[in-house]
Amino acid sequence: MGMAVHIRPWTRADLDRLPDDGNRYEVLDGQLLVTPQASHAHQNLALLLSVRLHAYVIPGGQAHVVAPGTVPFGPSELQPDVQVIPGPRTGDEWETAPKPLLVVEIVSDSTRQRDFGAKLAAYRDHLRVPEVWIVDGSRREVHVHAAGRNPVVERATLEWRIAGEARPLRIDLPALFREAGIQP
Repeated sequence: MGMAVHIRPWTRADLDRLPDDGNRYEVLDGQLLVTPQASHAHQNLALLLSVRLHAYVIPGGQAHVVAPGTVPFGPSELQPDVQVIPGPRTGDEWETAPKPLLVVEIVSDSTRQRDFGAKLAAYRDHLRVPEVWIVDGSRREVHVHAAGRNPVVERATLEWRIAGEARPLRIDLPALFREAGIQP
């Protein structure tokens, strides 16, 4: 006869006990999410998107870009690859930072199911992030999930507009993927 085992759900507080071993640790709905060190192409995409987003939001001062960063909520904590946070950069703790305006996740084979599943649902349903981009470098496309609109897949031009800005940010996706070293 087997013995029942009760496993306590993971919380954000548990993350402090985990090793600094190059993995990314997140907690979502009591589950520990472990992601191995990102690939070179993944990091290039995150950097290039951060630079473009930063150049767009900084002149107006409406927001700032963090890559990566932490988005805590309740006992959960996610770490998107890139996020745009409203207002100027401050020394505030993550717990008091405003909700992101935009979250970017760059998928890999090991994170695809999680990024399109539980993490996307958390960004949309729990955090109410206005827009989430899921970047798929291997397919050279970006899945755009904007509040109140059906998801779309962009392969040519990615557009995003911050409130109060007359002109949108336009990103040439084939050029972005080329610059990141991702060939068709």
